[in-house]
Amino acid sequence: MTIDRAALDSAMKAVVAAAHADDPATLYQAVMPPAGTDTPPAEVTAWFGTLLIHLALSAATTSKLERGCPREAVSGWIGETLGPPPTPALLRAADPGRIDHAEAVSAAADYSRCHEYTVDLIRLGLAEPNEAPDERGVDAHCAATNDSRTRITVIAMLGRLAPVPGGRA
Repeated sequence: MTIDRAALDSAMKAVVAAAHADDPATLYQAVMPPAGTDTPPAEVTAWFGTLLIHLALSAATTSKLERGCPREAVSGWIGETLGPPPTPALLRAADPGRIDHAEAVSAAADYSRCHEYTVDLIRLGLAEPNEAPDERGVDAHCAATNDSRTRITVIAMLGRLAPVPGGRA
């Protein structure tokens, strides 16, 4: 499948805008392949994989981190930019009647895993030109491409880390 560059650019702008606006409904629309639900499964996978890589490369340029920097530097930048990860107590406090402790612990662990995937994807964009891709980045790409819940969270994180179209925050 050949990805239409104009469609990809449009999707990236829409994802970044929706992520910065914290608008989940618009984000879900923005990530859809150009043919929507009529897209064959193999093309859906290629679309999401390409979108993830381009968002990660865009976020890497925003970071102002140096090529080859350690994972800890990337993780620290993400934490500074996105804020601290949600804890089970904060998640439960948001809606104690609906969210039990086990769900809150699971959601916090999911977020942490997505944070790590985001670190590894951004590190792909910070690799030295002749450096082989870090296997963790490849694994993160596969995990985020193949799991819809992980994918939307990682895309939202990368969208918030990528530069806002037109330079507005």
